[in-house]
Amino acid sequence: MQQFNFDTLTTLLNQQIQLKDGSNNLVQLNVDKVSLPRFATEEYEAFSVDLSSASEVHCPSGNYLFSHPAFGEVQLFMSPYAADKYQIVVSRNKN
Repeated sequence: MQQFNFDTLTTLLNQQIQLKDGSNNLVQLNVDKVSLPRFATEEYEAFSVDLSSASEVHCPSGNYLFSHPAFGEVQLFMSPYAADKYQIVVSRNKN
């Protein structure tokens, strides 16, 4: 999961990453935006990733396996905020 970080995701803006659900269905998601929080701390690494899918695809809230050569594979929770828009929020202790 260490490769899934703000710097790596920023290099993937406007590129696609792959999502695999529990039934091994594959979906391509576009990385639309990578954001830092308004208030950063030295203890935590925090950022959010906004993603989008094709209009005919809808993924419910849940844990998914994400993959891309830049970060490998990582399981993360993703929530939709529109029919074809999603967000991943990462907040983890740096130690």
